[in-house]
Amino acid sequence: MNQLSNAFSLLELDVEDAREQITVPTASGLNIEVDRILEIACVITDGNLTKSVEGPHLVIHQTKECLDKMGEWCQEHHSASGLTKNVLRSKISEQEAEKRKYMPNLAVLFSHVVVDVSSVKALCLRWYPRDSKKAPQKENKHRAMDDIKESIAELKFYKEHIFKPSKSRK
Repeated sequence: MNQLSNAFSLLELDVEDAREQITVPTASGLNIEVDRILEIACVITDGNLTKSVEGPHLVIHQTKECLDKMGEWCQEHHSASGLTKNVLRSKISEQEAEKRKYMPNLAVLFSHVVVDVSSVKALCLRWYPRDSKKAPQKENKHRAMDDIKESIAELKFYKEHIFKPSKSRK
């Protein structure tokens, strides 16, 4: 936990203030029984989404056979983003990625709350459609760290424009 505490202290982010962990995996498909994780990235922010610590960001090796089994959408997008090439070059196995850096420690720290940005977006679109349409548009790069940064920007928008405190009546 010492390395994790050191990372927080660089940004003057106290472990107790680290309220949000955003982890995004990129996979070879949507079927968890057969598809494999290709990339995973993590960002930890404070409760106001202002200070953050990035990492780890890992590209996980998979075989060419595994990548050849991906559906057309995944093959097209992961090739265009450079992920397919990076996966083939990577030396990090799935097992090594699970043990790498702070992942076990992060699971202990952040296991109690899960916020799905897609669910927040869907609710805001339903309940506040006019305001939600002004949310930042994602570039859909389909890379883990890019997706996290876009999700944080989106959450900041919802926090500032939709979940804002009401003006008190006196």
